[in-house]
Amino acid sequence: MIERFSYSSLETFKKCPAKFKFYYIDKIVKPDDSIEAFMGKRVHETLEFLYQEVAKKKIPIIDTVLEKYRELWEKSWHNRIAIFRWREFGSENYFALGEGCLARYYRLYKPFSEPVTGIEFELVFNLDDSDGYVMKGILDRVDHTGDGIWEIHDYKSGKRALTQKQADSDLQLALYQIGLQQLENNVESVILVWHFLQHGLEVRSTRTENQLNSLISKTKKTIDQIQGQIASGGEFAPKESFLCNWCYYWEECPAKTGTNPYIFKK
Repeated sequence: MIERFSYSSLETFKKCPAKFKFYYIDKIVKPDDSIEAFMGKRVHETLEFLYQEVAKKKIPIIDTVLEKYRELWEKSWHNRIAIFRWREFGSENYFALGEGCLARYYRLYKPFSEPVTGIEFELVFNLDDSDGYVMKGILDRVDHTGDGIWEIHDYKSGKRALTQKQADSDLQLALYQIGLQQLENNVESVILVWHFLQHGLEVRSTRTENQLNSLISKTKKTIDQIQGQIASGGEFAPKESFLCNWCYYWEECPAKTGTNPYIFKK
């Protein structure tokens, strides 16, 4: 049985049960990384550095922030980074894209006076009073004004930005809200905030109690399905889609042969 679930693990199960099994049950961890994910991690780490400095009453200049980004990029670079669009977009282009995300964010939010209470804030919480539905998550940033108003912030470095309608039905930050309300006192309201860094766009959304209760119910059903399949030895069948082109588990997958031909490593 799996003791803790995350939003990403549940989404992986929905998209491809076989991939879920390879990673979360069989614990097959590949050293591969996509260039988009690699760039996103370095941008997140740099923003974490920025707010750590702000917490020390320092506001680093933009050159210092970008220097930190380059340092993290070079330190973390490895030879198993996949570039799916390598014919048209190389690693240097992705590096510059991350720089642009950071510079744009810096211009928009300096002097960074937000009431930040947590960076890379880890949550472990239960969906009900039992121990059978334990969730975990890491929040990019949490703000609290002190009067019961909280904000959960999420940084997105990808090219796709959510519309307001999509944000209003997004599940990830809503799950984090459930955890935050369970673990923190004085929570009067929670605002969910997405930062789409390539666009310099901020989208905000809220959830009603009924929406959160519905999400708890649906999430528990998914967890029950997974745990039931594990207990019965049921099949975690592959679900083929265009997402297979970005998958590192072709060698393990019964629906594929060989290695993924769409992955170029540099």
